[in-house]
Amino acid sequence: MKKSDWLLVYIIIFIGLIMFRMIGPTQPYFNWTLTTTRLANAILIIAFSFILLQISSIALKNTGLVRGAHYVILVGTAIVLIFAYYERVLELSISLGILAVAATFIFQTPLLSLFAWIYLTAGKVYSIGDRIRIGSIKGDVIDINPLRTKVLEVGGEYISADLPSGKLVTFPNSLLLSEPLYNYTKSFPYVWVDISFHLTYETDFDFVKSKIEQIIQKYLKEKIKNIQETYEKTLQLYGVKKRKFVGINFNLIAFQGWIELRVTFPVDPKEQSKATTEVTEEILKMFNKHPNKVRFPKGRAR
Repeated sequence: MKKSDWLLVYIIIFIGLIMFRMIGPTQPYFNWTLTTTRLANAILIIAFSFILLQISSIALKNTGLVRGAHYVILVGTAIVLIFAYYERVLELSISLGILAVAATFIFQTPLLSLFAWIYLTAGKVYSIGDRIRIGSIKGDVIDINPLRTKVLEVGGEYISADLPSGKLVTFPNSLLLSEPLYNYTKSFPYVWVDISFHLTYETDFDFVKSKIEQIIQKYLKEKIKNIQETYEKTLQLYGVKKRKFVGINFNLIAFQGWIELRVTFPVDPKEQSKATTEVTEEILKMFNKHPNKVRFPKGRAR
């Protein structure tokens, strides 16, 4: 059965229960006591909660929001049931207040994680598939629930490159409230990476920069136009003053015996290692084809 069909079934059952609750006490053949009243009220509350659960499943498209709505409905149902069975409301309220303070102290981390989950879900801070870094943890998000987030780690203790480490890392959502979060794929799904080379002062740097730019443009192909458009849209989205887009940047740093040439260009963050490797290989091939234009300093062990 479809969700909408189940909703109709629950509504029919709920209407039937209401009619029974109204008619039951008036019938002489029913031994209607206080216990019976409380039981009937409890069944009505539970039936109504089923309707709310089904409505939330139909109305909400985001899986995380559905889970959150179900948690809220179930907790609310439990509280209403307690009030339905407990006649001394004032005493119950005081007891619940004491229990709430104790629970807040004992379950501080889970509660903070729940609040953080509401924040990240409402603000769409990150979603499944995003590459993020929070604290020392970096990876691709594969699962989010109200208490914790799971990521497939990239880099880590055994790998220096931005490649999958093979480890699954789980962290509490409360970490979001105390650590800066870096999202590499939200809004602007590109990052700038750089490659550096040590060349001598005798190198024809105008020639080298021209050739490197050609290699990078050939590697990026039509992506460079899409990157520029996405960059400008992102600036507009966040109200940042429009800046000139420079996809490929060069930086020369002078040392005593050589010049460090750095070239920076945008790539998909999940392809960073692959992109820098392939571009570096092409640049080195170009260097070797032009020994008169490109000079390397002596002592390559440096």
